[in-house]
Amino acid sequence: MAGGFVRGFMGPDKKYLKAVPTAKHYFANNSEFDRHVSSSNMDSRDMREFYLYPYKKLIEQDGLPSIMSSYNAVNHVPTSASELYLDTIARRTYGMKGYVTGDCAAIEDIYTGHYYVETAEEATAQGLKAGVDSDCGSVYQRSAISAYEKGLITMADIDRALVNMFTIRMRTGEFDPEEMVPYTKAPASVVNSAANQALSVELASRTPVLLKNERKVLPIDASEIKTIALIGPQADDVELGPYSGRPEQSSMISPYAGIKSWLEKNGKDVEIKLVSGADTRSKSNLLYVIYFELTKADGTVTRYDATKFSASSDGITVGSGMGDEDQVRTIDDGAWTAYDNVDLTDVESLTVGLNIPTEGGIIEARVSSPEGNLVATIEATKAAGVHVGGVYGSSMPVQTKVLKLGLNEPQTLYLVYKAPADAPIDENTLSAARDADVAVVFVGTDEHTATEEADRLTLKLPGNQLSLIQAVAGVNKNTVVVMQTLGCVEVEEFKNLENIPGILWTGYNGEGQGAAIAKILF
Repeated sequence: MAGGFVRGFMGPDKKYLKAVPTAKHYFANNSEFDRHVSSSNMDSRDMREFYLYPYKKLIEQDGLPSIMSSYNAVNHVPTSASELYLDTIARRTYGMKGYVTGDCAAIEDIYTGHYYVETAEEATAQGLKAGVDSDCGSVYQRSAISAYEKGLITMADIDRALVNMFTIRMRTGEFDPEEMVPYTKAPASVVNSAANQALSVELASRTPVLLKNERKVLPIDASEIKTIALIGPQADDVELGPYSGRPEQSSMISPYAGIKSWLEKNGKDVEIKLVSGADTRSKSNLLYVIYFELTKADGTVTRYDATKFSASSDGITVGSGMGDEDQVRTIDDGAWTAYDNVDLTDVESLTVGLNIPTEGGIIEARVSSPEGNLVATIEATKAAGVHVGGVYGSSMPVQTKVLKLGLNEPQTLYLVYKAPADAPIDENTLSAARDADVAVVFVGTDEHTATEEADRLTLKLPGNQLSLIQAVAGVNKNTVVVMQTLGCVEVEEFKNLENIPGILWTGYNGEGQGAAIAKILF
């Protein structure tokens, strides 16, 4: 798959590149939450036969012109500081002829995350000598001249990086007359052309996987039905996934639009009932918590480092991610952290410094145990209008009043983290499902389910989508579930329901996904 991607980007011309593909993250970047500080440790055979093997094939067989060094270390050496990994293996062994870019702030991680060296100048020297030609960050930009003046790097080190980058820039035709470069001749009409739209629909038609088809529910015979209910948060949505480019709006075909168009073109008189019916709010990676403060009636404020907890539920981790503050991370629904000897005498308010990586959650402050007396509640959710931080930003304070419990001695304070409660499935949704000959439920994940620095902590469908599937199947014996997700999802609670004879799965299926699903369903 990666080889096809690389060849497509580079184009067929022997001299010029259409675009420059970069393979990332080189290498063994298998963890999101601690990749700026962690080491992926392995023996030499695993390294070459598994973790490096895709890069080897892309370089040797497809002429890959660029790689991106990862944040993590491998065997305790940051990949961005390793001459072995970047020069000896990628260039001299596999034969890569091109440039290496560091991931954004990966050079900085050499000294601020891995503590492999002590200064920015030393990190610049480590990266440049190892073979990182371009710093997606600011360390080279700020420190290269100083590193040169201190004798940590030579002009030859700088020249080598420039040659690697400018050679590839020359291959894009940047410095040549336009008439010499074949890719300058592509007219603007190529973008969003009818042929490319048709290709996206063809690809989207080939990719879905049929997981279940009992009672020959699929394909649906549109001549035999009068009504069809399209239900779910993805029924009239084009889900492209994180980091996708955005096609022109005219190319983006939702399931509802695709099915409506298919029925009209084929002269089928079928009424469509469209209902969203559910949400996709994430119930994992709720928050990143940095600190909390207690403000007393006399105005004194005491700050506590949230990462210095005395106990926690399973799965809690601490890391800085792409920010510069350590945070309590991998917070799931029901998780908690505990803090001993917290004085709650005359406390008026609680302030929590946090980031919201996806949808946010609710923080309950309790004493003595995770189920103990409630002291305060903070609703830190985007639905409540709280928008703080994200995975890249600095923490923001969220404040609430504290309940007066008459506590006058140190306590163990528990911060308990909860996902917002699911909304019930409304009667309008059930009515649409009940009255239709066939109900197709469109569910899945979206860009809020997981994002960079925030892996999923669960395989369950986000939000109340499971309840939606079960509720629709409860009132319609011909329920078909269409899932579009970024990876595996749990289906045990509905896959064997008698009223769900059909289940389809696909990954994020591109701009033509709605036209494709119409072709498949009918």
